[in-house]
Amino acid sequence: MKHFLVFVFCLAVLPGWGLSLNAQSKQEARLFNQFLKAVYTQRADSPKAFAELEKALQLTPDSKYLKRMLVSQALTDNTPEKAEPYLNFIEQGENDAEDWLVYGAYQLKKNNLPEAEKAYQKALELDTDNIRVLYQYVLVLSLMNVDKAVDKLLVLAEEYPDLAPSIYTEIGSLYYDNRRMDKAVAYFDKAIRLAPDDPNPRLGKGEVYEKTSQYFLMLHEFEELEKMGYANAGTLSRMASVYLMANDLPKAEAYFLKAKADDNGDVPSAYFLALLAEQRGDFPRAIGYLKDSADYNRSASKWLQVSFYLQRLNQPEESLKTLAEAYKKFDGNVEIAYFYALALNDHQAYKKAAQVFKKLLETNPSYEEARLQYAFTLDSLKKYRELDAQLEILLEQNPKNAPALNLYAYSLAERNIRLADAQEYIARALALYPDENAFIDTQAWIYFKQGKYQQAADMLSALSAEFVQSDAEISYHLGAVFFALGDYETARPYLQSARQTIKAAAKLYDKLPKQK
Repeated sequence: MKHFLVFVFCLAVLPGWGLSLNAQSKQEARLFNQFLKAVYTQRADSPKAFAELEKALQLTPDSKYLKRMLVSQALTDNTPEKAEPYLNFIEQGENDAEDWLVYGAYQLKKNNLPEAEKAYQKALELDTDNIRVLYQYVLVLSLMNVDKAVDKLLVLAEEYPDLAPSIYTEIGSLYYDNRRMDKAVAYFDKAIRLAPDDPNPRLGKGEVYEKTSQYFLMLHEFEELEKMGYANAGTLSRMASVYLMANDLPKAEAYFLKAKADDNGDVPSAYFLALLAEQRGDFPRAIGYLKDSADYNRSASKWLQVSFYLQRLNQPEESLKTLAEAYKKFDGNVEIAYFYALALNDHQAYKKAAQVFKKLLETNPSYEEARLQYAFTLDSLKKYRELDAQLEILLEQNPKNAPALNLYAYSLAERNIRLADAQEYIARALALYPDENAFIDTQAWIYFKQGKYQQAADMLSALSAEFVQSDAEISYHLGAVFFALGDYETARPYLQSARQTIKAAAKLYDKLPKQK
């Protein structure tokens, strides 16, 4: 790039600039313009960059620099086969470190490790201070043999003392990657002694301690980094996690907040700060933390969590809206679909809920709880044929599914059909959970439908007053049973309690004799 800028500057000061260009000048101008076009496409990460570089090379076919750029671009595009026609750049004249670096990258991509090693070694000899070259060299050596890599790196450390701290750090990293943690710590310590202000070996040492579950030793290393001014969101949030494990919540929160201050979107900090806010009942702040997280728009679980918090804030409409958006955003996500359908049920949007459940079960037919909730939805829609089909599937999958047995029994009783089957189903449910209030109520209701009013009354009398008061349907059942027994005064308060919610209770209440 530098040479072309000099060329333009020279043209600008030449006598006669602005007059007609000769053929050579026109060729040079075309080359310059094409080169600029190629560079701009590279900077824009355009897929056209390689083609534009090829056009530039056509104007100057022997350009070593353009050939190297083409090889580099082919590697960037992950199309190393396109680089092959231009690899001869390495044979054109003298090579600098960048030439060998690009050539080595090609050989590494093709898994020609011995050739890649030679190329990176030559690059390092030409530019000993280039950490990027050292890193690539170490990478190739480590792919070949760790101990061989270490031997060569130790020689380099002796030859280039200024690079020794970086080399020891790389050796520590090699041993870390190979799970040889004692050796990793030893070389990180060597690097720290030679360069106590370098954060990299201390970070590596802290990661060894983290990997080996020596969390308080990890904490010590990261505290040193903090004192040195090299703490970042990654180290701060990991320090916070250690305090969290130690149940020191104030310190954990303080460090999570430091991590968030360094990186507002830090994912671990957002997650734990939201949990800490939830513990305090501060749901608005918990929602804020989750929405700040860098992965919020990619995390279905965080959208689900936000919807739960909105529910806790008594904002059911906003909770439903969040789930609706998430359902579109995370198409196919099982949890989102399930809880969205449940929320639709809560809002009595049964038709939409049924659609969501049906689609969910098409791809997850063994999701038992979703099928059960789909059955409840169908019952609300009075789609009894489909309801019975879903319950048959459930009971075939799991004959001991007590809620399904209870729903089947209760639905049949409500429809006043197949009461013998209803009795069989509720008997099976009660055998599994004899003290379940909902099941006891279903049995009583079946007795009522069979005309066994006293047995129904006896069953319902076993229910606690708190349970009866909490459910209008139970109150209606008690009222209906005592009404059938002719005990109108006992029936009256139950029907009065239920009549605002249940139409049948209101009709029955109107039939009660007037009080004197």
